[in-house]
Amino acid sequence: MSTLTECLVTPLPSEVAAAQRKSRVIYHLSLLDQTVKDAHITLLESRTLLSASGTTGLRTWEAALHLGQYLCANPSLVADKRILELGTGTGYLGILCTKYLGARHVIASDGSEDVINNLPDNLFLNGLQDSDKITPMELRWGHALLGTEEQQWNGGRHVDIVIGADITYDSRVNFALVATLEEIVVLYPEVTVLIAATERNYETFKSFLLVWEKRGFEVSHQSFPMPPRREQAGPFYDGLAPIRICQLRHVGRT
Repeated sequence: MSTLTECLVTPLPSEVAAAQRKSRVIYHLSLLDQTVKDAHITLLESRTLLSASGTTGLRTWEAALHLGQYLCANPSLVADKRILELGTGTGYLGILCTKYLGARHVIASDGSEDVINNLPDNLFLNGLQDSDKITPMELRWGHALLGTEEQQWNGGRHVDIVIGADITYDSRVNFALVATLEEIVVLYPEVTVLIAATERNYETFKSFLLVWEKRGFEVSHQSFPMPPRREQAGPFYDGLAPIRICQLRHVGRT
């Protein structure tokens, strides 16, 4: 009764303050049930915020969940691989690859300083706070990949696969994103690039494809339909907009 009384007399926060509060969200990884008992990822997210501080990376979006399911169904894509994640946001994919899919190392990168500063909390919630297999990194698209305390970017260590989810929603950043990927391809010619793109607007999605193809990237679409909500066993996400999983291969400028 004392707890209930305290709740009743505590003033409600303002709408702005309430929107900025983080919620603990647990994602069950149903496709791993046969190999891993109680496989799940726990994250702190701002669920009611679409965007804040110039970033949309304070919540996990459907494209990340769908790409995560694709990787769970095809774990050999990331097992024992060095991974660069672009636009890590809450860290869902990086944590999945590190904790459950056997990645050798993950660079969880984002262009938002706020996102990178928040990432250690989610690593802690998933028991990865002391892991040397996942490294948060601030990486701004369109900026040169330069070494800092190490002479070469990423210390000259190899990257096998680049992944990204819902990083093509804004056509204004496509050229910067392509420029970064072109530089990555120069450093690692055999790298695989896998991107999950939500087709909220066909014209935006089409412009994304055109930019990539003009800059010499061949785009192939991977077949992985979204299950209807009633058939999902976790993680749960809406399929209101199609999510395309695209594999990119650089074949030279057209």
